[in-house]
Amino acid sequence: MSETVFECQEKVRRLAVKIVKHYRGKGPENVKVRMEDDSLIIIEIRGILSSLSEILLKEGAVHLVTEYWKVLKPYLEREFMAEIEETLGSPFTYTWKIEDRNPGDRAIIIQLNKSV
Repeated sequence: MSETVFECQEKVRRLAVKIVKHYRGKGPENVKVRMEDDSLIIIEIRGILSSLSEILLKEGAVHLVTEYWKVLKPYLEREFMAEIEETLGSPFTYTWKIEDRNPGDRAIIIQLNKSV
C-alpha cells in the first residue's frame, strides 16, 4: 500500500471515528476503512445503532427507528460533509446500507465514490 493511500485511509478513518464518537460515544475499534481503488472508499462502522434503537428494533418498532434516522441523517450530513470533501480533496457521492449480520451486530457500510 502506497504512503498516500495509507494517509488518505487514516484521514478518512479519523473523521469517521469523530462522527461515531459524536453520535454514539464509541471509539475507533468500531470503524474500519479500506480503499478499493483511487475512487472508492468503503467505511464499515459496527454498533452504529444506539442501545435504544436496538431495543426498539427487537420489540418491532422499526418505524420509530426509521423516523429517528430521518432527523439524524441530515444533521450528520450537514455537520460533516464539508470535512469529508476537504479530507478527500474532491467532490464525492455516497451510498450506505445497514448490514444485519445477527442481532446486536449490525454495521453500517458507507461507500464514498470520489468524483473525477
